[in-house]
Amino acid sequence: MISPSEIKVGIVAEQGLDIWSELTCLRQSGCCDENIVVKYVPPFQLALGALFFAEYTDVDCTIVIGREYNEAVATALLNLQIQWNMPIDYAQHPALDCEAVIRMVQLQSDMAEKAGALQDNKVQHSSC
Repeated sequence: MISPSEIKVGIVAEQGLDIWSELTCLRQSGCCDENIVVKYVPPFQLALGALFFAEYTDVDCTIVIGREYNEAVATALLNLQIQWNMPIDYAQHPALDCEAVIRMVQLQSDMAEKAGALQDNKVQHSSC
């Protein structure tokens, strides 16, 4: 299972937010600074920023942090999670549940490993 220190986290934060508390939460949960990438965007570009992390980086998850909850952004982020098969958490500043984000990445990693083992078994059995 992937450890928190191995998880690569992309953070898309609304411009002007001080996300020190969110970074502290990630650090206290075991995430390493060198695996955390932060980008600031205008509030109306939060979903697009998350898309850029999914499409152009190798992060394991993306955390989107805004000043207030926006249902349109939440819907867009849900669609991105499905499209890119990548956990995306949407947090209203400063209420980030770091442990939930880490558990989701670990769950995905664990399931991917098991799926790979199942696929290997199917290949081995079909070649008999």
